[in-house]
This record gives sequence, structure tokens and C-alpha cells, in this order.
Amino acid sequence: MSVIRPVLPWRRGAVVRSLLLSLWAALALAACSSSTRPVTGSVGVSTGVALATANSVTELEEGTTLQVTASVVSDVNNAGVTWSIVGQGTLTDITTTSATYNAPASVAGSIADQITATSIADSTANAEVTLVVDGTPVMDLTPLFPANVNVPYGVNLSVAGGEAPFAWTLIEGTLPAGLTFNGSGSGVTSITGTATAAGTFPFTAQAVDTNGSIAFGAFTLIVNPQASCLLQGRYAFLFSGFRGGGGATHAGSITIDANGNVTGEQDYKDGNRSTPHEILSSGTCANRETNSGVLTLNAPSGTLTYNFSVTPPDTAGVIHSARLQLINSGSDSGSGELALLNTTALTTTPPSGNFAFGLVGVTSNEPDTVHFGSVGRFTVGSSGTLSAGLIDSNASAAPLSNATLTGTLSAPDSYGRGTAILTSGSQTSTLAYYIVNANKMYLIEVDPATPNYTPRATGYLTAQSGDASDGSFDDGALASPSILSLWGGQGTTEPVAVLSLGRLSNANAAAGVVDAVLDTTNQDANSADTLYSAQPYTIGAGGRGTLTLSAAGVTTRSFVFYLDATADGYILEPGSSAGSAGLLEAQYIPSGGIYPNSFTGFFVGGTQFASAPGPIDLIPLVSVDLGTLSSTNTNGLYAIDPASGRGFGSLTESGVQSTDAALYVVSPTKIDLMRFSTRAVDGTIDWFVEH
Repeated sequence: MSVIRPVLPWRRGAVVRSLLLSLWAALALAACSSSTRPVTGSVGVSTGVALATANSVTELEEGTTLQVTASVVSDVNNAGVTWSIVGQGTLTDITTTSATYNAPASVAGSIADQITATSIADSTANAEVTLVVDGTPVMDLTPLFPANVNVPYGVNLSVAGGEAPFAWTLIEGTLPAGLTFNGSGSGVTSITGTATAAGTFPFTAQAVDTNGSIAFGAFTLIVNPQASCLLQGRYAFLFSGFRGGGGATHAGSITIDANGNVTGEQDYKDGNRSTPHEILSSGTCANRETNSGVLTLNAPSGTLTYNFSVTPPDTAGVIHSARLQLINSGSDSGSGELALLNTTALTTTPPSGNFAFGLVGVTSNEPDTVHFGSVGRFTVGSSGTLSAGLIDSNASAAPLSNATLTGTLSAPDSYGRGTAILTSGSQTSTLAYYIVNANKMYLIEVDPATPNYTPRATGYLTAQSGDASDGSFDDGALASPSILSLWGGQGTTEPVAVLSLGRLSNANAAAGVVDAVLDTTNQDANSADTLYSAQPYTIGAGGRGTLTLSAAGVTTRSFVFYLDATADGYILEPGSSAGSAGLLEAQYIPSGGIYPNSFTGFFVGGTQFASAPGPIDLIPLVSVDLGTLSSTNTNGLYAIDPASGRGFGSLTESGVQSTDAALYVVSPTKIDLMRFSTRAVDGTIDWFVEH
């Protein structure tokens, strides 16, 4: 079974952090590399097998070799190990106790290859080591965030590969007045300061390593007027969190002009008020630093204010997304997302076609918050009438299982907002949808609060694309790996968040089985890296599937899911006391089959679908590189299993104690991360996005 295992056998607490510190000694920035970088302690360790390299080297130059040796605990017959490698390098001179690693002759930037040694006497005992190979330095050409007059600014330029020290210079163009190019001997340098005049400033940077190898990068830095917001154009947004003693939800569609003025409409709901379909009376968007600012939305029902941090612009300078965090609301908070609206998707008729949906939310106020989820699918005709509808829900008061769903979708208004009235038996719910693009809409439950404490739920409505030529789903629809995220909560004593993050892989459609790994945090009863082999699943009409996860010593868990594409959709845990529900996200398969532990450019992080009032995060300017995740207020150490994209490590946030964390690479521009709960802090699931 090909399952997800960490590079080192990390588990809880101080042991985890000690091993992480050892790893950091080995996996520093590739840009700051040494051809003989040693690691503190063992190079690779797992149950029963230990690996070592000459001088404990784990980082080397292109075209060089490195001997790796293995020893097996209690190997009474001296059987030794078998060797395997995932990557661009090769193994030669192989024996049962050693092998020679041959780095590729030519590498652009840096790569990471994984070597595995498996005990011949006991195939469950193995060890892995990741070797970083540095080649010709390559500069990261991610477009720069725009600057604003009189707003503090700071960005990094970096190279992968090469041999430190580096010499950084500007060889063409100039920087705006007020900004400084800071020289550096490492593979990372910065541009900082406060611009004093607007304009467009092209320049070329050069980094020369100690061997004389040169990396070039052509950039354009745009300085906008002070009044201009980073966010300009039309955006849809979605928020979930806690306010006024209970769950709160907020969704809308807004337009931000060049002066930071905001117009649009919204739907808002918490445990004390419901204000559906409000036209904003005014709003402002103002920058604060580099890629962050403040968004204020004024409506007849009141004012809501968000901190935001935007993702890097595309090559045309357009900002496609941002993370949101509610502020100015006392001790309660929440978070969400904002996405560029594709105006070509706005029509005067209801959306039509096949759709899947998923919602997570709460049904009452604290201290008796009840979490729930709903998932399903339907077909919409040109008139907006639903057919072939199905729904599953684990709402404790009125659960639904494979129930018939009927209803209607209204045509969207000029902002892209419409309504979906969904009925199953005697239950009817009204949802508002906001168009993001032709294949995706934000959902928010807007049933009137009469009486108070009606459900507050948010989620997505997405087009079903099918997995076969006829547009249907079959048992092969889990053919690709899938990242599984579940949100929920239970009880009245903190921490209340109940979360799971995991991966499905190696689906065998003929046998109807799939492998799984799951990390779960449940009121401090945390479990990491729970492995499930050959678990039964089915996929039926409309992409509705079932999945059972059962392993020795752990509670059996059952799920229902609805797919909107291969390995992608919405998942629900029926009967769950935590009301768990969430997403399936198709995981990309990287070139060569190796998931990287380095990513170019900057990510933006934030809590998604908050299941408890705190901690709820907004993390701007996140760097993810060779075992480190770093930003101004959050820093972590981790290791990525290159065969699966699963990582494990620890995360430290300013003002919050260090917590263990599991992360999964979803795509080159998205990482899902789950913080395990401690006795004082709830677990959270954060998304790190780059687009």
C-alpha cells in the first residue's frame, strides 16, 4: 500500500519539536546552500532502520555523488535492506547495506530526491532521507506586489540553487524614490521603504554566486497613488465565524474603484439578527502595508470591517484573491475569502446544468452551539427548476440521508446574487448564491431569524463536470488522489473544534477500495497519521458516493460524498456528534511524481470555516521553502513526504503557544494546514493560497 508517511516518525510534543530543529539544520534555504551541508543527528530514521551519509551531508551540488549507508535494528541474519529512489537522481553500487547517490548532471535551481531503505527481514521497517541538489541559480520571477505612495512596503527577491555567498545588484532601471534595494550575501534580498511618488518602474536584478554563476530577473514595480486600494474591480466574498455569542455568516458582491470606494450588496446573519439582501450604503478599501489593508462595508444594518491580505498579482498586475479577517467586533472573530468575479459569468437567466454543493454551519448560540453540514447535487433547467436532486445532512434535529431534493434557482441580479429555494420533504431552506465564475458560486443560508437561532451556514455551489465522456460519474471517479477536509465542533468546554485533514489515494475501481490517511484533532484527543488500507467505497448516480474508514484500535468512520469532478467535491459524516462536513479537493500529481517542499513566491494564509471563536488567523506574506514556513507572525518547521505531499511539523504564532501541525500540498498554489488543538487552543484548518 502506498500511504502517506512523514520523512521522520514525528508524533506529539517536545519530541516533535526536537526532531524538527534537527531537520532545520539540514534543510535550510536552497539559496543559501553549501555543497556539504550536514544535518544534526541521524540523516533518516524510522522504526527499525537508520540511515547515514558521509559527514551527515544532505545537500550537495549537481553532478556529485554521495554514499548512503543503512543499518537495521535486530537484524539477526544480517539481511540488510532494499533501496528505492523517487526523483531525478540515480542509485548505483547498491548492496544490502549501502548505495551511492548520483546527483543529476544539470539542475536548474534546486531539486529534492527521496531515498528509501526497507528492511528485508521486516518490510514494515524502513527509513527515508531527502537529498537536496543545488544547480545553476534561478531567480524567482513571481510578479511584485504593487506599492502605494506613503504606505510602508517590503518584498523579497530570491534565487534557488547556486552556492553562497551571493552578490546582488541592480543592473538596469531604478527603484521608486523612497524604496531601497538591500544587498545580501544570501540567496534572498529585499526591497523596502515607503514610496513617495506614483509611477511604473521596470528594473533588472542580478545575483552572482561564489562560482560565478548568474541569475537574472526582470521585474516591474508599480506604485499607485495613496488613495488607490490593492483590490480594484469586482469581487465576491464569503465569511464564517463567531459574533455576538454565536455563529456568524456574511457573503456579498462588491465593486472597488480606483479611489478605494466600495459599492455592492450583501447577506449577513448571526445569532441575533438576519439582514438578507442589503444594498451597501457606502464602503472603503484602504492599504496598510505591502499586500494588506482594511475593507469597511457600511449597510443599513450596521458596519462590518475586515483586515485583508491579497495574493500576488498575475503578470497583468491583477489581484485575483485575498484572505479576510473580521475586526472591530469585540472578542469574537471569523475569517473568509474574497475572489475576483468573472463578469462574463453574469447572466439574466438562472444558472443551468448539473451542480454539487456543500455547506457547513451551526444551528444555535453558545454555549450550546450545534454544528452540522449538508451536501448534495441537482440539475437546473433553463427555467430554474431543480430536478434529479439529492441531499444528505447531519443536522441533529432533522437529518437527511439520500433524500430527494426539489426547488428553484432564481436569475441573478446585476451583482451576481440569486436565491436557491431547496425543499426535501417537510424541510425548506432559502439560500443566497453569489457568482464567482461560471463553475463556482458562494452559498449562504438566509432563512429569516424568526425565531432567532436559525441555521447559519456557508459553502459552495459548483458545476459538475463528470469523469467520463457522457458526463456521468463511475467508480473510477476517485482515480486521482484527493485531499479531505472536515470541519465541526461539539460540547461546551473549550476547545470545541473537531477537525480532520487527510488524503485518499490508490483507488481501485474494480475492487471498490481506496487507501486513506487521516489527521484528526478532537478536544485535545489528537491523532496523527492514522492509516487505512483498502477501504470500501461506492459511487452512484449523480456522483453520490459512500466511504467507510476502519482500522485496528480506532473508531470506524462513515462518509457520504458528492463529486463535482474527479476526486473533487463535498463530503459529510452522517450521525457525527460534531456535525462534521467539508471538502474533497483533487490533488495535483507533480512532474516526476515528487511533491516539493519548496514553493516560489509568497502565499497568504488564513483560517477557513472557523469552528470556534479562536484562534482565527490571517497570515500575510508567507514563505514556504525547504522545511520552513515563515511570516511576520507565524513560523513553522515541517517535512514533506515527496511521495504524497503530506507534511508534519510544528507551528508557532505570536501570542499563541507552539502547536503541532499537519499539512497537505493540494496544488503548486494551495496548501491545506491543520493545527492540532492544545488544552488552551482550538484546532484550526488554514488555507495557504498563492492566486
